[in-house]
Parts: sequence; C-alpha cells; structure tokens
Amino acid sequence: MPTNAASDEILRDDQLLLTAAVRPTARELVVARRQLHVKAIVIAVAAIGSYWSLVVTPSSIVFKLASAIVMTLALTAAATCVFHDANHASFSTSRVVNRVAGYTGDLLGASSWIWRFKHNSLHHGNTNMVGIDADIAQAPFARLAPQQPWHPWHRYQHLYMWALYGFLTLQWFLISDFVDLKKHGIGGHRFARLPRRRDVVMLALGKVLHAGWAIAVPLAYHRWWVVLIFYLAISWSVGLLLATMFQLAHCAGSTEFPAADAPRRGSDFIAHQLRTTADVHCRTRIGSRILHWVMGGFDFQVEHHLAPRLPHTVYPL
Repeated sequence: MPTNAASDEILRDDQLLLTAAVRPTARELVVARRQLHVKAIVIAVAAIGSYWSLVVTPSSIVFKLASAIVMTLALTAAATCVFHDANHASFSTSRVVNRVAGYTGDLLGASSWIWRFKHNSLHHGNTNMVGIDADIAQAPFARLAPQQPWHPWHRYQHLYMWALYGFLTLQWFLISDFVDLKKHGIGGHRFARLPRRRDVVMLALGKVLHAGWAIAVPLAYHRWWVVLIFYLAISWSVGLLLATMFQLAHCAGSTEFPAADAPRRGSDFIAHQLRTTADVHCRTRIGSRILHWVMGGFDFQVEHHLAPRLPHTVYPL
C-alpha cells in the first residue's frame, strides 16, 4: 500500500496530467476571447438600442414591452458575460481592460470591488461552505444547506423565494454594498484590505451613474409612475434570472454542502469543486444555445470553477 505522501504525489501527478489534457491551446484562447469581445459588442448594442426605444422613442405599449424584454436579457447577459468574466480577469489579457469591463457591474448598481471579494474569494475559495460562502447565506428567508437553522416558514420557500429572488439587484443597489462597506467585510469575513478612498468613490459613482441612466433620464421623458413600474419590472426580472442561474449550478440535488472543516485546498480543491458545483444544459439544441449565450458560462459552472480565469466562450470546447 502506498504511503499518504506517495498517494498525494500520485494524485497531484494525475491532476497535472488532467489539467494538461483539457487546457485550451493558445489559438483556442485567442478565438474564444475574440468571440467574447464580439459578444460584448452585441450585448452593448442590444442594451443601448432597447434603452433608446424604451425611453426616448415614442411607440406603442407593445413595442415598449418588447424593448423591456430585450433590455432585460441584455442586462442579464452583461452581468454574466462581461461583468463576471472581467472580474475574473478572463475577459482580456489586459488588466486595464478587465478592470474597465468589470465596472459594468457598477453601472448595473452593484459594486465590482465588493463583488470581487464576495465572489472570487468567499464563493470560489469556499464553495457551498456554510458560514463562509455568502452566496448561500439567505437567512432568515431561505434555508439552502442542512447545516443552516430551520424555521417553519421554510416549508414554503420553494414558493415565495421566486418572488424574493427578483429583488437581488435592487438589494445590491440600495442595501448590501453599503452594509458591507460599513462593516469592512461580508458575513463576519473582513475584506482582504480596507477599502481605499478610490474604492469608495467608485462605489458611489457607480450608484449615481446607475440612478442616472435607469431613473433620472427616463423621468425626463415619462411620468414617474411609468418609470417606477418599468424600472422595478426590469430590475426584478434581471435579479430573478441571475439568482436562478446560481441556484441551478450550486443548489441542485447533485451538489453538496460540506462541513465547515472539510478539506478544500491543494489536492482537495478539484474534488471539492466537483462535489459542490453542477453544469446546466437544456434538452433541446436551440434552447441550449440560447441558454448558453445568456448565461455566459454559468451553464458550464464546473469548468468555470476549475478554471475561472478562462473566458467562458472556451468552455464548450
């Protein structure tokens, strides 16, 4: 029987061989990033075009509703395809381009600086770990892991949480970023470094810009109650889509919620990610392509968690 040290060495060698076998070539990465950049342009055109037709152009209510649907999908894709990739440093080989593209999240109302700590450090480093992974901490409204406290109303969470999920983006915009900034951390876990003045300024600027394009400019063209209805409807729909994508990848029947002391570093990293993450696929070919386009790699979540610095357009390869 091999010793523990020998077993660990064999496991590391196997992981290195597996990594080498699935690593994309330099050419594949170039093509994938080019596809991602084209996709970002399409998303930007769709978002700006639908915004213009919804806010500025006089048209029928049917056309306005169609524009709102396109804008919802465009904003969701901007979050999953541009904001998400850029803040994983996978949108471009340039750090500056990644940082600029990452600020799309601030335009959507969420602080990219806080999100990087919450997502890259807490979630990716401690996937589905109760007390660390803030993405599964939804108390008192929902209980996602068996280690979390149970309350009688959780019997109905499969019904009411769909409505609450929609307020995800509104919560980012109005509440959670400010609370996290004040506490210098998330859920008892302090930021890797204290926020600098620049971080606070960019957070505030992002909130102002979001309020400007999403609320102030529409108020110049429409009555306040029309702006309120459309803003809440689009924001709620984007929040629901984003929350659902996460739930499918990490809170499905095949995923686990390991104990707090479960090993998840070094040679245990791959096994931990495979236990706590799932891929998502449609049954139809057309549906799968549409889903992948909008989800931006959230459907290939296992691949993403094993190689988060790769552009999501390379995962299907």
